[in-house]
Amino acid sequence: MLIRGLKVLFSTMAAFLWAQSPGVATELTPPPKTDANGWIVTVSVIGAVSPSFPGSGQMRPYPFPAVAVRRVGEAETFSTPDEGFGFQLFDYGGVRVGPVANFVFQRGQRDGLFGLRRVPLTHEVGGFVEYHPFDHFRVRAEMRQGVDGHEGFVAAFYADAYETVGRFRFSVGPRLNFGDNNYANAYFSVTPFEALVNGRLTPYTATGGFTAAGGMATIRYHLTDDFAVSVYGGGQRLLGSVGSSPIPNLIGSRNQFNAGLALSYSFIVADPLQYVPAALRP
Repeated sequence: MLIRGLKVLFSTMAAFLWAQSPGVATELTPPPKTDANGWIVTVSVIGAVSPSFPGSGQMRPYPFPAVAVRRVGEAETFSTPDEGFGFQLFDYGGVRVGPVANFVFQRGQRDGLFGLRRVPLTHEVGGFVEYHPFDHFRVRAEMRQGVDGHEGFVAAFYADAYETVGRFRFSVGPRLNFGDNNYANAYFSVTPFEALVNGRLTPYTATGGFTAAGGMATIRYHLTDDFAVSVYGGGQRLLGSVGSSPIPNLIGSRNQFNAGLALSYSFIVADPLQYVPAALRP
């Protein structure tokens, strides 16, 4: 029942996000100057490379799509590729608040993990708070709970300076991540039996706290008003108890890098819900 309920929750969030969000995905384009009563739909195809699991030293490709919807004439909401998927519910004097979701790919037993427990695909749900204290700068915090997989509580903190120059938009900023004991234990602890079976790792019990710190930079270029291409890259250093785990230190890496390329296309529709299956419409 829990898994079925979660599927309904995520489907409902996706449909509501499609219908109402001004800044769900990473890549948005300037509003066209016609059909002021319509909606701008931006579809992105993103190819990313990132560690194959938290603490891994091996990079793996992960292609995935993204969709953003906003009204024609509505100002673009700044966002970055490493954010969760969310939408604004309230705006209190420039403080944006809303739900957010994210996922973490499953951890198997490749890349030196033989004998260790598998961590299934994790769905995380929670909320975000975002504020632009002045032009071209934003701060954001996301708090998410893993409802399966690692089943831990995590938080991510963002700060970004951004600027648009002609058809280019540049952004850069620091990152700080937090994870509780459940999160740390799922990815960075090693039981004595696992250490014996693996043969390379030593027993270790990881505890929660600030887990990583680093930064992210992005460059977006509008080929036309409808097409845009973006590149991004960043890295973080594992901290505290998780950074001392034998998993990153003996078979992986404390340095976690990611990068990606996104191609985006924008078009106008009268009603974006026409593309959503009837069963998922709010």
